[in-house]
Amino acid sequence: MYEVEIWIDVACRTGDRYETMCTLFANLDIPMRPMIGETLSFYPSKGSSLGFNLVSSIGIARQSSVNVTVDDVGHYAVKNENGILFKTSIRCSEILVASEEDARTVCELLISQIGFSFDPYATNKIETIRGVSDAG
Repeated sequence: MYEVEIWIDVACRTGDRYETMCTLFANLDIPMRPMIGETLSFYPSKGSSLGFNLVSSIGIARQSSVNVTVDDVGHYAVKNENGILFKTSIRCSEILVASEEDARTVCELLISQIGFSFDPYATNKIETIRGVSDAG
């Protein structure tokens, strides 16, 4: 398993453009080393009723899972009590949603079921998620 730091922006459609609603962050163990261009998929727990409208080049579609593309992979070293530890961080494509409510629902899925949290150093226009803490 590879422990990776993942950053994903959630952007909402406002007229002819998209506005970043928040940036989500997670430390996740994944079974392969991420590569630029790969797709990461995040599915809800079995029996989940979450649904949201995602925007793509072909239009708006109702979904219950999220797919993102790995846009950038970086590695860095930090010193700890055992010596030097190398870490991997990835930046993924934006999740484009049709409305602010869809943004909240996507965040609810990624926070409560996958293990993401709001990046405290980035944009966060979503102040409340139904029953989900924004503390990481």
